[in-house]
Amino acid sequence: MTRPSRLSWLALAWGFAEASLFFVVPDVLISWIAMKRGLRAGAGACLMAAAGAVFGGAVIWVWSAQDPAAARRTIEAVPAVSPAMIGQANADMTRSGWFLAAIKGPLTSTPYKVYAMLAPRQGAPLAAFAPAALPVRLPRFLLVAVVFALIGRVLRDRIDRRIVLAAFTSGWLLFYGVFWLTVPG
Repeated sequence: MTRPSRLSWLALAWGFAEASLFFVVPDVLISWIAMKRGLRAGAGACLMAAAGAVFGGAVIWVWSAQDPAAARRTIEAVPAVSPAMIGQANADMTRSGWFLAAIKGPLTSTPYKVYAMLAPRQGAPLAAFAPAALPVRLPRFLLVAVVFALIGRVLRDRIDRRIVLAAFTSGWLLFYGVFWLTVPG
């Protein structure tokens, strides 16, 4: 077994940060790694980012259990998180249970940190919630890695790396520009 690369450790830190208070998804780094280094490296970054989400979600869970008002105010201040989004996530958790609601989170653009903040009041024990970050986060991360590994395979020897970098950066900037303009909060 090979040691994780520095980029994989960065994926762990990014997964932690995004599951807590950072507002840019680890998919950006995962996609770069998969595009430049292939699916195996991308999948490794996915695992590390999901592991980081385990710890980031746990920190938010503990904070929210101890001081729910402060945790909620802080999560509401994160870009692209709104009180309405939190209310909808809370309703989904009440209706479907915390795990199913969190699994649907990526489909509704609801950040994992919102579920982590709500989980203590929804009866999700920390010992169950924290490791659930793996099945909640990994599917989307892996999908991103597969797509970008394929893109990388197609582009690697056909297009100058500077053009690929410019297209990659422009694509993510465009994505986030549209996202932050269209998602309330």
